[in-house]
Amino acid sequence: MDCNNSGTRNTGNACIFSGRSAARAWGGGLAALLGAFLMFWPAAARAGQSAPEAIPGFRHVDAALASRTIKPVSSIRFLLSPDFPPFVYRNANGALTGFSVAVAQSLCRDARINCAFAVVRPEELTAALRDGRGDAILYGMRMTTKAFSTLDFTRPYMKALGAFACRKQTPVKAADARALAGKRIGVVKNTIHARWLKENYPHSRIQLMNSFKDAAEALRTAKTDAFFGDWLQMSFWTAGSASRDCCRLLPGWFPARAFAWNDLAIAVKRGDNALRDTLDRYLDNMQKDGRLTAIARRFLPAAGREAGQ
Repeated sequence: MDCNNSGTRNTGNACIFSGRSAARAWGGGLAALLGAFLMFWPAAARAGQSAPEAIPGFRHVDAALASRTIKPVSSIRFLLSPDFPPFVYRNANGALTGFSVAVAQSLCRDARINCAFAVVRPEELTAALRDGRGDAILYGMRMTTKAFSTLDFTRPYMKALGAFACRKQTPVKAADARALAGKRIGVVKNTIHARWLKENYPHSRIQLMNSFKDAAEALRTAKTDAFFGDWLQMSFWTAGSASRDCCRLLPGWFPARAFAWNDLAIAVKRGDNALRDTLDRYLDNMQKDGRLTAIARRFLPAAGREAGQ
């Protein structure tokens, strides 16, 4: 395996990241991480666009956890699959990178824990954890009832949010139900976003689409007035070439219990409280000192722009 990243070493089966020594090497790796992300964030986004307000806090902080006694954890082997951009992927040099990878690396430095990343096929992640090939899953594991039968999860370190897009020329300035009353809103049918929209925007003219592509094209060609969906998909589309610079995100992000099963969290074996609490403690630190937001600004176009730009 080619680790190809400062602060890591190759053991043959995994890339080992040393939380004790990597801080001095981090500066050299930053340029590579940013360069990799720019492949996902097209030139239209870098040129600057109208921007929504700042995203809300990434996670709830448990103040009591900071003073709780936790069994020490000396190392963590993260299981992942590099087919989950912008969270886990390989950069142009083949090195593992992404929002989730950077979060794990920062956590390990803070905790002074030696960490490894082991690449596993997505369908084998749970089995690999069960068989002891790793300690935690760093991937988009959905927090379903079935998953909780064998896994425990940290509190989310990235919230699944909804967002509205509109054409740049539209006079609509807000995304609340009153501002969009009577407007044609496109949404992909048979999704949690469609159900949420129907419940919360009863006076809008909701138009169900077969796919994200269809809904995006309907907005671009003025067949709808707005488009509602996942905030990351929406931000990458409005920033990318597929939108042809037609559209912008309306101000505001929409967290909802219905979207929570898509929140990002780290999975551990059920009952591994020491590891889960350790991860949660240092993720809380990252939320409090702003590192989660800083990392998001490097990988997520929606988080990389300030309110009012």
